[in-house]
Amino acid sequence: NRRLQEMLGEMCRARGAELCPTDERFCVDNGAMIAQAGWEMLGAGQVTALDQSGIRQRYRTDEVEVTWRE
Repeated sequence: NRRLQEMLGEMCRARGAELCPTDERFCVDNGAMIAQAGWEMLGAGQVTALDQSGIRQRYRTDEVEVTWRE
């Protein structure tokens, strides 16, 4: 949504990055996006033990530790 894109844009600018939102036709399956992020994390060796994992409904995008990109 527009507000989320505004917030992400602000976070990106604060970190010297550029937000490249995609066309709405491709924003239909969060499950696929979550699976891709998991795949990237696994490939980078970032694994969370099942007993250490959980669900945080209000997890902020800027709290995600990205270890799979330079």
